[in-house]
Amino acid sequence: MTAAPASRTSVIEHLQAMPDVFDLGLFVLATGVARASAKVMLSRWASKGYIELAGPKSGIYFKRLGALLDHSEQVEAGVLHLYPSATICGATVLHRAGWITQIPHDFHVAIEGRPSAVQINGVTLHQRPLLWFQTVHEQSGFAPDSHASLQSMRKLRPHWALADMMTFRDGWVPDEDDLEFPDPKAEDAVAHAMQALKTAAQERIAPARPRKR
Repeated sequence: MTAAPASRTSVIEHLQAMPDVFDLGLFVLATGVARASAKVMLSRWASKGYIELAGPKSGIYFKRLGALLDHSEQVEAGVLHLYPSATICGATVLHRAGWITQIPHDFHVAIEGRPSAVQINGVTLHQRPLLWFQTVHEQSGFAPDSHASLQSMRKLRPHWALADMMTFRDGWVPDEDDLEFPDPKAEDAVAHAMQALKTAAQERIAPARPRKR
């Protein structure tokens, strides 16, 4: 007999003990495998397609073998694992709401600003100051169905998503011809949200500190 079947069984047994989205620390804790050996195992499994590394330096893995969540749900859970304050924003919100017909290439997420951020494949991060989150919360800018489950993150209301895009302009901003407003009051709602975000837009994210050599 060859060693291949036993190796395959080992993969299944280990992954059954893991959630669909996990990091190295959780894998070591759940399996009892030494950290150094775990790194080698996960790297080998990723190369074979059993799991997927969420981003080059994310330290987050998605199950491919025996996964219960679809890939988009795994991405959402991975972002939330790294950034608990994450909020769906931008073109992702506008497309889901039917305000634009263009399909976004990436998943757009607003996170609390920090000197450096870990990237996840297929996700565009928009860093926002703490005042942004406070303003959106106080003005009821989050959609009412936010945090419907532990794997889903909150999202902006469509008019707030557009107001944010037009205020910060750190990515694609739709032209008037690209937009399909649901009713005449939508434009006024966007203008109101832009006014509310004006102060938050003046805050700056602290630059990354140089590393000591």
